[in-house]
Amino acid sequence: MPELPEVETIINDLKQKVLNKKIVRLDLYLPRIIKNTPNYFKKIIINNSFKNISRVGKLIIIELSRKNFLIVHLKMTGQLVYEEKNKIIAGGHSQNSPINNLPNKYTRVSFEFNDGARLFFNDMRTFGYLKIVSKNKLCKILLKYGDDPTAETFEFNKWYDKIKNRQTSIKAVLLNQSLAAGIGNIYADEILFHAGVKPARIARKLSGKEAEKIFKAIKLILKKAIKHRGTTFSDYVDADGNKGNFIKFLNVYGREGKQCKKCGGLIKKTKIAQRGTRYCPKCQK
Repeated sequence: MPELPEVETIINDLKQKVLNKKIVRLDLYLPRIIKNTPNYFKKIIINNSFKNISRVGKLIIIELSRKNFLIVHLKMTGQLVYEEKNKIIAGGHSQNSPINNLPNKYTRVSFEFNDGARLFFNDMRTFGYLKIVSKNKLCKILLKYGDDPTAETFEFNKWYDKIKNRQTSIKAVLLNQSLAAGIGNIYADEILFHAGVKPARIARKLSGKEAEKIFKAIKLILKKAIKHRGTTFSDYVDADGNKGNFIKFLNVYGREGKQCKKCGGLIKKTKIAQRGTRYCPKCQK
């Protein structure tokens, strides 16, 4: 699933390419991916344009020039693919999902702009969605999300107050979007490795010092991942033609059975909070 660094990269890419371009055509290849009626969605989108693009956690928020907002959630396998004069820029889920010969069998929605460029929403497993909402509705949706871990408003004391009495694992706490928005499986594992804390530890049993290490690791790992344009596992590029290369810095995620880069022991894999979880038994206590 695309997480905060990948979504941050996507919106930065799109802001360079699609803002203020008139949308002249809309194709809905799988109408159920739209959480409005198809006729209403087309009525709002066609002849409109994207005024601004932002995010809260993993949720992409597109402000439309003529009223309303378009929210996009990529979920597990969603992609946004921009095509202009045979140049393709893609972001989102990257494994086993072709981005050539567009539209292809995974294309669910496509937008065509007045300069001939196109934006495709692809989704292999169709868990993602697009929805047009009013400003009031958007505000209600955003109330469900915790602070963005990359924002100045994300402060240790405020975060610690939310997690210190939690009876669930610290891995589950990191994945809880109402506590901190945008952390997913990859970065939760990397954060806990950096902090030296086992993912199965119960949050309320962590010392204040351990919690502070985790908080600092959240900030550090996400900042580094954004700098390196996220983690991708195949031939994906951003707006400048660069691949996301945080994969080079992964210490535990996807490395089960391999030697720990820090201690030389073997990275283990288990299931915590219903997610595959990687950790080093020697480095994480």
